[in-house]
Amino acid sequence: MIRYNVDERQQPIRDAVREFAEKEIVPVAQELDRRPEPQAFPHDYYKKLADQGYIGFPMPKEYGGQGRSSIEYTTLCEELSYWDAPSNLLSAVAVLALEPIAMYASEEQKKKYIPKAISGEILPAFALTEPNAGSDAANQSTVAKVDGDDYLITGEKIFIMHGDVADTFVVFGKMEDSEARGKISAWIVEDNGNGSIRKETLKYKMGMKAATTGRLWFDNVRVPKENLLGEPNKGFRYAMGTLDSARIGVAAQGVGIAQRALDESIEYAKNRQAFGAPIAKLQAIQWMIADMQVRVEAARGLTYRSAVKKDAGEKYSLDASMAKLYATEIARFCVDRAMQIHAGYGYIGEFSVIEKLYRDQRIMEIYEGTSEVQRLVIANTLLR
Repeated sequence: MIRYNVDERQQPIRDAVREFAEKEIVPVAQELDRRPEPQAFPHDYYKKLADQGYIGFPMPKEYGGQGRSSIEYTTLCEELSYWDAPSNLLSAVAVLALEPIAMYASEEQKKKYIPKAISGEILPAFALTEPNAGSDAANQSTVAKVDGDDYLITGEKIFIMHGDVADTFVVFGKMEDSEARGKISAWIVEDNGNGSIRKETLKYKMGMKAATTGRLWFDNVRVPKENLLGEPNKGFRYAMGTLDSARIGVAAQGVGIAQRALDESIEYAKNRQAFGAPIAKLQAIQWMIADMQVRVEAARGLTYRSAVKKDAGEKYSLDASMAKLYATEIARFCVDRAMQIHAGYGYIGEFSVIEKLYRDQRIMEIYEGTSEVQRLVIANTLLR
């Protein structure tokens, strides 16, 4: 089905992703999803995404990226997620970690880390969430104390995408002498292999299984002072700015999954026979498909508007929250309707992709700010 574009640069991206997906994603997506526990990070597959330019897609050209616009990157996320959401997540997690470096780091830091991450030489991760600092991200317990020309960082992080295998982290925490809530700083932390950073792969994920998730413990990790990201005590602003941008990408993930659920339902309804005719002739099925189509296009419109505003340099935080909230929730609606249309053939993964879509979708309403957080952002913006 032809997608609606608002920019002439979008369709070539869709075409390129389709070609890549048919060659590289479709043959391995099911295998990566069904690996036994504990699952290992798919380094070879990740490198293919990097070689294709998908890790550095929105990164500035002067650091080895493609310098693509937000609407182009949004289109990439949508199309990769259509074919396999975990494949998109593999690249999006790296972009999430690189975004604060690209926006707030020194020139020296940008040159040191961004090109290596884009090429796949290093694997970055965004380490914000803690056991008691999820939606309440300001409640950081990770602490950095000054020790000569270094910081010593101690703390714990959880639900960190790629955290179990990453070798470079953007870590958020507070200075030892900072008691004020929300006074958070950020550091670029390298794992030097001396054991001061301990990692664990979180097991039995419901979905998005190709992209592993980790738990981290920092035990007096020595970090040079020059690895402070931006200014002291500005880390919370950096994190929220990064998440604003990331929410557009998550909205695009939702659109991609919703569109796949719709397309699979249309194809199945045309071919599945019941009561002597295709089930597409049944009004109950027609109404489900009509409801799915309306919601997908509405979500796509909200998502694209956010990206266009970001490209224009306009404020887009409200738009990103609306897009993320709506697109991820309509993705749930669409995979649920697709499951109902496919019935047993949707519930059993042996027969269709619907079972996998159902599992992959659910995290989208949780990460990068839960649906409840998005509602707070939207309401607070309107009620100021």
